[in-house]
Amino acid sequence: MPHLTLQYTANLDGFDASAALAAANQALIDSGHFDELAIKSRAVRLDHFRVGGTDAGRGFVHAQLKIMPGRSPELRQALGQAVLDALRHATPASTLHCQLCVEVEELAASTYTKAILEPGQPESTP
Repeated sequence: MPHLTLQYTANLDGFDASAALAAANQALIDSGHFDELAIKSRAVRLDHFRVGGTDAGRGFVHAQLKIMPGRSPELRQALGQAVLDALRHATPASTLHCQLCVEVEELAASTYTKAILEPGQPESTP
């Protein structure tokens, strides 16, 4: 844990989603609150979008960070700011109006399940 999802508009020239994920992951590692191996991130390119009434000359990167419950509002804010700062550094200057935003959500611990499969691990049988 955590899960990080970036959604970014296709019109952001020079935006490197892989580099943005690497920067955001590093910010989460540097926070000291997560095991490096537990951080999972992905990026989704948005070909169809609107910012206000148009998509012309406008774009965005939206990060959704999902973490387990129990962390203070101050820590959630700090994590969101760390991801925002990473995105700011990873997003090149553009001629577009570009909005960067981060949302930090708590997962429902009672319904989140996880299994880890290691290389060479025998398959389980029912």
